Amino acid sequence: MIIEIENYRQENCLQCSQKGTKNGKNTNGVQRLYCKFCKKTWQISYVYNAYFNKTNALIIQFIKEGCGIRSIARLLEISTTTLLSRIKNIAREIKLPALSLHKSYQIDELCTFVKSKQNKFWITCALEEESKKIVRFFVGKRTNKTLKKVVNDILFSSPTQIKTDKLKNYQFLIPKEIHKTFSKGIQNIERVNLNLRTHLKRLSRKTIAYSKDISVLNAVTKIYLLK
Repeated sequence: MIIEIENYRQENCLQCSQKGTKNGKNTNGVQRLYCKFCKKTWQISYVYNAYFNKTNALIIQFIKEGCGIRSIARLLEISTTTLLSRIKNIAREIKLPALSLHKSYQIDELCTFVKSKQNKFWITCALEEESKKIVRFFVGKRTNKTLKKVVNDILFSSPTQIKTDKLKNYQFLIPKEIHKTFSKGIQNIERVNLNLRTHLKRLSRKTIAYSKDISVLNAVTKIYLLK
């Protein structure tokens, strides 16, 4: 058992508040109670591993260590459905970092897929060169609409320079005077892509832990990059 179990004991009937009498045990050995007045039965205690106060921190830690959804669910002894819901909630609470004015950025994409290898998606990330931190990212198809989600935010910060690879889409999205293209000059953002593939099980090139839902892919990526 990785985390401590919290028990919530319910000895009185929820209907009439009368004290229950013993009525055998469940298959997992937990005592059941019976109310003689309203004929109701209930379980004396329930285990809420998912609501333990350290669960969120453990989920974040396991995601960053490369554990898959089913692995985390087994380690925390919670259902995969509960875990997926918790991951999405954690991601929703993460705020994007503020952009500083007049900085230099690197932008690049990482290819993955959802459900099948024919259904390709790209994780587009923007890295601030001075701090070496990811400041924006977006998961979507490799189109101008997707790239705009990242590029437009960066342009609002009046950057001094934006470095990308030689993907033609960027030529139409970034002003020429601040756009620099490199085939091997964006090592920092390329390292982030490598870390993503190394640490997130669903992004490994040969794995059965692929993404089944784009919302989960987005949430897991957000937790890894920004938390």
